[in-house]
Amino acid sequence: MLSLEGKQLGNYDVIRRIRVGGMGAVYEGRQRTAFDRRVAIKVILGNYASDRDMRRRFAREARTIARLHHPHILPLIEFGDEHGILYLVMPYIDGGTLTGYLRHGLPELSEVSAIYQQLLDAVEYAHDEGLIHRDIKSSNVLLEMRRSGPPYVYLADFGLVRTIHQVQAGKQLPLDQVPGTPHYMAPEQTRGLITPQTDIYALGVLLYLLLTGELPYNDPDDIRVIQMHLHSPIPSPCDYDSSIPYELGEVVRKAMAKRLRERYQSVAELRQAFLSALNEPSAVWPNDADIIRPESPVQQFSSTATLPEDLPTLSQPTYYEVAPGVEQLVKPRTTDEPIQRTRRNTEEIAPEPLSYIYKAQQPLQRPPAQSKPKPWPLLLTGAVPLILLILLLMPRVLGISFFPAGFPLFGTAPLATVRIIAQSQAVQKNYVLTASSAVHEPDPRTHTIPDRLLHSTASDSTVIRTTGSRSIAPTTAHGIILFTNDNDQAANFPAQFVLTSNSGVQVQLTQAIEVPPNQDGQAGRLLAPAQAIKAGAAGNIAAHALDGNCCKHGISAQNLDPFSGGMDTQVVHLVSQADLDAAQRMLSPRLKQQIAQQLQEQLSSSETLAGQPDYQITSLPSSPVGTQTDQIQVMVTVSGTVPAYNRNVVAKLTADLLTKQAAQSLGPAYQLQGTPTITGQPQAQPGPKGATYLSVSVRATWIYMHSAQQLQDWSQSIKGATPDAARAYLKAQAGVADVEIHLPFGTDHLPATVDEIKIVLGNK
Repeated sequence: MLSLEGKQLGNYDVIRRIRVGGMGAVYEGRQRTAFDRRVAIKVILGNYASDRDMRRRFAREARTIARLHHPHILPLIEFGDEHGILYLVMPYIDGGTLTGYLRHGLPELSEVSAIYQQLLDAVEYAHDEGLIHRDIKSSNVLLEMRRSGPPYVYLADFGLVRTIHQVQAGKQLPLDQVPGTPHYMAPEQTRGLITPQTDIYALGVLLYLLLTGELPYNDPDDIRVIQMHLHSPIPSPCDYDSSIPYELGEVVRKAMAKRLRERYQSVAELRQAFLSALNEPSAVWPNDADIIRPESPVQQFSSTATLPEDLPTLSQPTYYEVAPGVEQLVKPRTTDEPIQRTRRNTEEIAPEPLSYIYKAQQPLQRPPAQSKPKPWPLLLTGAVPLILLILLLMPRVLGISFFPAGFPLFGTAPLATVRIIAQSQAVQKNYVLTASSAVHEPDPRTHTIPDRLLHSTASDSTVIRTTGSRSIAPTTAHGIILFTNDNDQAANFPAQFVLTSNSGVQVQLTQAIEVPPNQDGQAGRLLAPAQAIKAGAAGNIAAHALDGNCCKHGISAQNLDPFSGGMDTQVVHLVSQADLDAAQRMLSPRLKQQIAQQLQEQLSSSETLAGQPDYQITSLPSSPVGTQTDQIQVMVTVSGTVPAYNRNVVAKLTADLLTKQAAQSLGPAYQLQGTPTITGQPQAQPGPKGATYLSVSVRATWIYMHSAQQLQDWSQSIKGATPDAARAYLKAQAGVADVEIHLPFGTDHLPATVDEIKIVLGNK
């Protein structure tokens, strides 16, 4: 493979190779147009660089990342083509991958929750954008360490991504050609079927890994790992560590269910179950705004550290990635005692910083020079007062101080800051809405909304062999026998007169005959009908099987032509209802999937299907049931109908209902923070007369609001008090959840005047 170290790709200098794969490599680089910012450069090299299909797939990955805008998805900086080398540029993440992070030990459950919820947010966003990742694994989860708190998570490597519109049941693939990573592969991936639940399965594997440090299925043979995903029982992390809550183990087991319908149907449903299992409200990590992202990545490793397995990989999309063997992230268990989980920070997992000791050089000896008057004392005399003046004026003019908070300076009064944490109330309700095409406007009184009925039809035909049968009785062979009479008298033979052929087959006359005598030297001749005594094909004797004297002197019999019409017992095929049913089973899954896609295309940008389509299946055979034939052509037609509703209408109606209910229960002192949001996916159930019942869960937070007059009154009440007394007084006030007090420098009481007390409001 061509090495790129020291070369330039567009605006980027290639520094060193971080990771190499079968298709290309990932390099560390510096961006010339951004003050030498560190970046990761992903390239395809070798024969793949000129492969048209590989280049198209690489460009598709870049387009996919470019359209994604989420704080937990590694963004694209640039995509380019330099001398035939395609490359894409992404931020350089120092913290490495989740794989390397877990090698340092298992995190606490609170840290597991923080990491996992960030990852859930990223996957849910991708699904909302109509994308299925297909390769979620620990080495594709990058971590940016922070000085305090859990790591900041990025989901990377969208090289195997598929859109939901591309999802279809494909053909069965050999196990060594399945796209994806075996240790995280959902059972349906081996059948060529990719759905959003495929990513949910991988999320279940990751949760097991976060809790135990082990993969649920692990074997040196990758094909064996895939077979374990298909057939082995689903493990529970509780069996590995008894300290893991049972409910959390059940979340893992359901996320890794073998069947799609038994798995979580959405990331939102998985998140809700995960938070419930942890017995903590979703407000602990409600959205990305609560995660303080560092302005610049915290340096975790020295400049010479490499992360070969943790940075984005370049696996060939046609085949699955071959793992380098069975990998244990933590030491094997040797005891049944609960695993000790540790809280870690940046310093605990980063290497020690390098220390450099500079050896001072001896100053050069210069020849003595004549003494000259130096200007430094005069400059220093003028600079010191100027610097002091700037330090004193900056707090007044710019609000910037180089001294500790509350430090008394000339021109500033000592100021005490009191931060009031207002009480918040999270309100969540479940509403059942009735959607009907007979409704034209949403009605909050009756909880009704309008919907519209979507319809689509698809047809296809197939030729199948018939499986019905019946037996046909054997038939008797018939023929003509020529009798010749050389005698002077006529010869008479009765009906059923038996003759035996030279092959041993017996035939008999079907009627009585009289063979005329010889006249004037001409033998008498008579053609008589005959048939084989036994039914079946054996009676079809060949011509001249009868040839010679038959019974009396001068009488001969012969069959000039073969006997025909003899047939053994036969079984013939008929069209049966089972044949039509088989055609339906063969064609209807693909037709249903086609209809489902057509129904999705009929939706507007704000519409959602209310449940699964109702399908009607009909079959039209080329021949009716009971017809004797070996094969038929069957035309199968599938019709699907499903109601669709407007998500914005549902969101507004439920938000209005929740706001009205919260105003009644909380009172006017509470004010809505943000907008109510729907949690999870609304559940649809069919109702009477074509209506649909939608079960919608909506949630919002209300904050207690304090007036400016209240804050002024509180300042009057706490002036001159000790921090403990002021804190106790303020926490006793309505709507106060907590109080933080910062006194002026060197004091132990609040100031005696209200002008020196600043009360600010804040939220948790």
